[in-house]
Order: sequence, then structure tokens, then C-alpha cells
Amino acid sequence: MNSLKFWTTDGFDVASYKWKLEERVNKQFNGSGSDNTGLCTYSYNELGFRGDSIHKNGFRIMSIGCSLTEGVGVNDNETWPSYFSQLIPNSVDLNFGFSGRSNDYISRCLLTYYDLIKPDLVLIMYTFPARREIFTKDGGVEPFIPSSSWGYLKETQEGVQVQHMLFNLQNNNEDFVNWYKNHLLIKYFLETKKCNWLWNGWMGIDKNYNEFNRFDGGYGGRFIDLGVDGLHPGPKHNKEYSTNLYNYIMKNFRNYLPDNIIIDRNLI
Repeated sequence: MNSLKFWTTDGFDVASYKWKLEERVNKQFNGSGSDNTGLCTYSYNELGFRGDSIHKNGFRIMSIGCSLTEGVGVNDNETWPSYFSQLIPNSVDLNFGFSGRSNDYISRCLLTYYDLIKPDLVLIMYTFPARREIFTKDGGVEPFIPSSSWGYLKETQEGVQVQHMLFNLQNNNEDFVNWYKNHLLIKYFLETKKCNWLWNGWMGIDKNYNEFNRFDGGYGGRFIDLGVDGLHPGPKHNKEYSTNLYNYIMKNFRNYLPDNIIIDRNLI
């Protein structure tokens, strides 16, 4: 039952083979994921995630997703969670985005860290449904993407075999149902906690599947600008999305935000 440790705050990790959280804890780098340009600053907190310290006081915003949420290709203050937090007085930007991760990761991360973080608002940016987390026979956890492989799934003989088998077993229906199970788990968990939240499903979630708190906000499609890696959205795109998100909440869910916000008519 070694894999259950990944569902605890003390044992949580994003991978077992390499690129672990412990490698980032309280450190600063000039690269992450596909960004090897050395042009951006990536600062990580005491848990190994980008954003503010979990001990910072204020209105706590927990954002969870993949590299788009982490902000690969942009500086610390240019991610969409950072830009959104900058619009909220006395906010705490708790960014749990991590490059290459899945909706399995998003639900596991939320359930594991929620009681430690005690967020006032949760923002989910789901990733592509084909992604998964796999738990290996030796008790590890690894990220799986059918279109590419790295780490354990590329550099070990067993991992290469697992990658091949999973690729051949997948289909779109299974991918959607796996996303749906994660979504319901998140939905019912946060409803039980009476926590306000919104979710973005632009990365492959059918537009016909809509809920009152779904807000894609024009994030997908053609990016306004690109990050330094040339693959991920740049500062202008992230800032516009965060402003759209803020406007949407102010118009439709004003109670989700602190009472002391001074409304900026230039934003809404």
C-alpha cells in the first residue's frame, strides 16, 4: 500500500522516478518544463510549488492545473494565477500547477492539500483528458501522456512497455469518463467543504458539458503572445485571461471575493 503515501501531505509527490517536488522546495530556477532559455525566474515555496508561501495570511486562492497554470515560459508574476491574485487585495497566490500533469493529479492534489491550505477560492484549469497518473507495481506514481513520454516511461524498460500498453488501450470515451470521475470527485468534495470554485475545461472538455461555474474565458485557441519557450502562452495572454476571470466573478459570483474590494470600472 505504499502508493497511499502520495495521498498525504507528508508523502505527496508529482513523480517517483525524477523531477520530484523535493528538488524544488524553497528554491529558485531559470527554467522549468519546456523552458530551457534561462530567461525566466521560477520560485518555489516550501511545498515545491510556484506561488506564495502557504504560511502567508490573506485571501487564499488555490489554483490547480498543468504547465499553463504553473506558467511555463513566463516569470513568477506573469502566470495567470499571479495576475488574478494581483487583482484581489491581500491575496495569497497558491499555485499548484505542474507541467505535464493530468486531471488525476488535479483531483489528488486538491483532496490531499485542501485541509492544509484552507483556500477561500479554488480555480481549476483541467488539462487534456487523455493524460493520466499511473501507480507502478513498486509503489511509485508517474505522469502519463499518450503523445509523448519522459522519465520513468521513457528511460526504463518497464516504463516503455507500460507506455506502449496504455497508449493502445486508450480511447476517447474512456478518457472522457476518467475526466468526469475526477470532476465529480472535485465537485462533491468542494460542495461538502462549502468552498467557492470555478473550473476551466477548454483543453478537450466538450463545450456541451456546461455548469454554472464553468468559465473557459477565451484561454484556448490562438494565444495573444507566447512565453519564452515558444509553446506556452505569454504574459499578455495570461493577463487578459485573469482579467476576464475577475470580471466574470465580479458580475456573476461577487460573493466569491472579499467584501473590501474596490470595484475598478476599467476592469469590468
